[in-house]
Amino acid sequence: MDTIKAELEELEGFRVDHDEMILKVYHWGTEVGVAYHYGSYLDITPSLINELAKQELNLEGFMVDNDIYYQLIKPKSIKYPKIKLGLNHKIVWSQEKGFEYSGLIDGYHFYYRRNYYHGDYIEIIYNYCPYYSYGSSTPQELNSYFEAIWREIESSERLPLEPSLGSKVASYLPWGFKAYKVEGSADSQCKIQRTVRQYCYLKKFGNQYYISPTENWQLQTQVTTNLFQALKIALQLIDSL
Repeated sequence: MDTIKAELEELEGFRVDHDEMILKVYHWGTEVGVAYHYGSYLDITPSLINELAKQELNLEGFMVDNDIYYQLIKPKSIKYPKIKLGLNHKIVWSQEKGFEYSGLIDGYHFYYRRNYYHGDYIEIIYNYCPYYSYGSSTPQELNSYFEAIWREIESSERLPLEPSLGSKVASYLPWGFKAYKVEGSADSQCKIQRTVRQYCYLKKFGNQYYISPTENWQLQTQVTTNLFQALKIALQLIDSL
């Protein structure tokens, strides 16, 4: 573990935290991979291999050269819900602009959402309680509700509600930083701040991220298509202030 830590911390922006069992790697404050120590070998996340490859560091080759035994952690396969035919539920999607991801099923409110931890999922408000399609304590009578909504989604181009840009950015920032939504930006721009005088703005437009020192994202702007690269640029900009 110490050998790997020393090698990685020579790279710009990388920080390594580890104990006897777990080694976590951060790039500009964002966790990019983990290694688990099981005595005779390491379990490595593929995301760490890929991130270091961008820095022209072949971690697998490094471990072989240093007689470090390892194996890659295989990602879990995504299991999609099985759709049963003949489910007779009345589904009415919201026609209100900005709420197209929600609706009613047999009079109960539901929401089609997406986040980093659960991917795409459905939330149903049933008898004043929220239940989720990934949950283990969902009442059995709701299974057909979830299946009917999934069937509707599969046959349409309806998109889930995703976290706002500010919420997404805040979850990746290192300690001491905050992210705020910019008023009037429709969740497409946020302010990243460390202190009253140290801040910058991040704007998403199409598939690109614009980083600028002012709210006017078209002035003094740096552009990238990768959110993590955008955060790296933003943190470097704030550090220079």
